[in-house]
Amino acid sequence: MSSGQGVTTPLDVPASSPPTSSERQDIASQDAIVRHAVGVERALRLVEALAPLRSRNETLSTLVQFLASEFPRCHIRCGIGHQSVHRLIDARLGWLPPTSELFQEEVQAWETDATENSGKRDIERAERFGDQSEPAHASDEVILDLNDDSTPGRCRLTLRGGTITPEDHQWLSRAATSVKVLLWRPENSMLAKAFYALSDTGLTTRVYIGLCCLAILLLSVWPVSYRVRCTTVVRPVNSRVISAPFAATLQSVEAEPGDHVRKGDVLFELDGRPLRLELESINAQIGHARKEGDIALVGGRVAEAQQAELKVRELSRRRDLIERRLGQLVVTSPMNGIVVAGELIRSIGSPLETGKSIMEIASLDSMRVELEIPEYDVGYVHKGRETRIRFAAIEGEAFDTKLGDVYPSSELRDDQNVFIAPVRLGNDANQLRPGMRGEAIVYGPVRPWLWSFARRGWEKLVWWVGY
Repeated sequence: MSSGQGVTTPLDVPASSPPTSSERQDIASQDAIVRHAVGVERALRLVEALAPLRSRNETLSTLVQFLASEFPRCHIRCGIGHQSVHRLIDARLGWLPPTSELFQEEVQAWETDATENSGKRDIERAERFGDQSEPAHASDEVILDLNDDSTPGRCRLTLRGGTITPEDHQWLSRAATSVKVLLWRPENSMLAKAFYALSDTGLTTRVYIGLCCLAILLLSVWPVSYRVRCTTVVRPVNSRVISAPFAATLQSVEAEPGDHVRKGDVLFELDGRPLRLELESINAQIGHARKEGDIALVGGRVAEAQQAELKVRELSRRRDLIERRLGQLVVTSPMNGIVVAGELIRSIGSPLETGKSIMEIASLDSMRVELEIPEYDVGYVHKGRETRIRFAAIEGEAFDTKLGDVYPSSELRDDQNVFIAPVRLGNDANQLRPGMRGEAIVYGPVRPWLWSFARRGWEKLVWWVGY
């Protein structure tokens, strides 16, 4: 073509000159900036994917799947544990059981990494993930230790196969710190915490814990007799309470608590001087009244003689009462037994009121134990039930007996509404004492072992629901 037609021939195109050294440096720096930005963007996407997760299992699973999408030609595995690997996940196979060959290989690699090759791997890791802007060369294997800095927890991430470029090394190393924080953060679920604490233990420990849980489950449903626990108090079967026969002053005491007495033995003596003075006065009044009656009868005053006779009768009755009281000054024991109450040594010379309890004498050959059954459990005990009684004062010995009749009415003892059920126990060894307290178990109907503990809560729940 001619040049007049306005067409430029290829010979007219200016030839491009090769880039200078400064231009090549600019291009290289721009490529480095682009690669760095891409690496930062990939690290941020990984952190964003892991941030919302709260379960450690979900975090590991998401981490492996994300890396699998970024490195489709690599085999990616991640193991977590303490001294040994406890769980292992593969990007293609998922969670691996401990019996698999891959799991056993990871266990061996885990132990080797912790002992022999730990120093060598640290050097290699420093070379790969140091402060260099770019690693020297690409590789086909990367091992990241995502260990917890505050606990013995360990996590080992492995990428094998394919080609891992220096840029991949850089963004993985930058993301490792954030991934560790997200992986080992505290979990919100208490159940998850317990599960991971259990998973961190060895296989033998988990087997023992499982056996213990199975044993507890069997015990909870094992049928046993329902046990009604109650308090007891010892009372004497035969006892006598000695009270003051009339108002008088205590003169002497012949028996103290703990003394053995027989029927007719002197217990204490009352002061009879006021009674004797009153008796002499009454005798004088009787003699005077009789003389007045005789004079009135001689003088023919029949009415005065009758009044004098009535006065003599009144004074005679008073004299008989005083003589009877004089015969009661010495108080004796009405039975054979032991003085269980009544310390009167400090009361000598003090006035005693009529009917006031002063001493108690009881026979200790046989004792009555009163069981204080709680109102809540009274429906589960009946006459003839097996009963075991134990006293704190008698160590190492329990009394097995049958439950007696349960009194139909309740009593208020120690601010609790209880029903009384007495049983009789022999006391040949004189171990039981009146007033002694203890504990008793009454065996009720057969129920599951767990029912004894869950019954109260279950009934409250049913009542709250409205049934």
